[in-house]
Amino acid sequence: MARIPYPDPATQSAEVRDRLARIGSLNVTTLMSHAEIVMLAYSRMGTALLLKGVLDPVLREAVILRIGQLCRSDYEWHQHVSVARAVGMPEATLQAIADGDHARLDPRQQLALKVAEEIHQDNCASEYTMAEAVRQFSPAELVELCLVAGYYIMTAGFLRSMAIEIEDTPPLGDSMLAGRPR
Repeated sequence: MARIPYPDPATQSAEVRDRLARIGSLNVTTLMSHAEIVMLAYSRMGTALLLKGVLDPVLREAVILRIGQLCRSDYEWHQHVSVARAVGMPEATLQAIADGDHARLDPRQQLALKVAEEIHQDNCASEYTMAEAVRQFSPAELVELCLVAGYYIMTAGFLRSMAIEIEDTPPLGDSMLAGRPR
C-alpha cells in the first residue's frame, strides 16, 4: 500500500483530471498528482520520451528494463515488459535482459545498457563509454538515451520510496497493443 493516500479526484484541477484521463490513471502519476505542477511536467516528459523521441523503441525499452532491474523496481519492470512487447521487442531480447546475459544482445543494445548502467552507478557514463556512444549514436539518440536512464532512475526512486503498488488493471503495454492512444 502506498505510503500516502491517493488524491481524491474531486479535489484536483480540471487540467490534472484531463491529463490523467488522457495518459491513463497509473498509480505512479495518480499519487504524484498531489503535486499537480510536477506531475504535469513529469508526464509530459514521459510522453515525449516514450512516444515522440528518435531513439529506437526497442532500445529505449531495453534501457528502461535494465534501469528497473538495477533500481529493483518491480513496478517499472512490470509496466515496461508489456511496453517492450508492444513495441516489438523479441522475446529472446527480453529474456537476455531478464537473465542479465547482455552478450546475447546486439552491440548497440549492449552499449546503450552500458551507458545506462554507468549513469545508474556513478551518475555519469565514463569517458570511454561516452566516446564509443558518440560514435554509435546520433546526438539526438545519445541525449535521449541519457535522459531515459535518468528519468527512469528518478521514477524508480519515487515508486519505491512511496511504496506505490502495481495496478490491478492490465499494464501500459496492453493498451498500446490494443491501439488505444496514450
